[in-house]
Amino acid sequence: MSTILAVSSSPRRGGNSELLLQSFSQGVQKEGGGINTIRISDLELSPCTACDECAATGECVLQDDMQSIYPLVASARGMVIATPIFFGTMCAQLKMLIDRFQCWWHAKYRLDKPWVKLEEGRPGFFLCVGALKNKAYSESALAVAKVFFHNVNYRFVDSLCYRGIDAKGAIKEYPDALQSAYEAGRRFAVEAYKDQPRGR
Repeated sequence: MSTILAVSSSPRRGGNSELLLQSFSQGVQKEGGGINTIRISDLELSPCTACDECAATGECVLQDDMQSIYPLVASARGMVIATPIFFGTMCAQLKMLIDRFQCWWHAKYRLDKPWVKLEEGRPGFFLCVGALKNKAYSESALAVAKVFFHNVNYRFVDSLCYRGIDAKGAIKEYPDALQSAYEAGRRFAVEAYKDQPRGR
């Protein structure tokens, strides 16, 4: 059974966005879905250098842990990404990973490469948590996430964005938020596996 890819981008283990993601993942598993979680901070990644080599080949020439991420995104049944909000948008770790899919943009839209002729319509979900209460900050991060999902052939289905939560682990003081993430994970699993049997 294909798994759902869960991407945690918080630079601190056990951060608020990561705790939300864990609740979401538990909901997925409750419905019999599989979860494959990656922590960007555990990976060796370099930012896109805009070298434009991928414009000719559709492949990134940088050799690092992204080479293991591309097939996970290609094969996942669905994807959920979680980020803290820093300075009005998603954290640098997540943006760095997203930028490294420039090669897929070229492969998909300019080069007609077969490896990006991926199954369309797989669901994508976005989670974020920020300290400040300005709604525009989470909306900025969400806009980038929607573009990313579209370019890698996922269909954005929903998001949960929480504001005014700062200290590490403070999300635990908002059990309704964790419960909402859990229930969202259950619904997401039903959507992701609607045409595929799931184990219980």
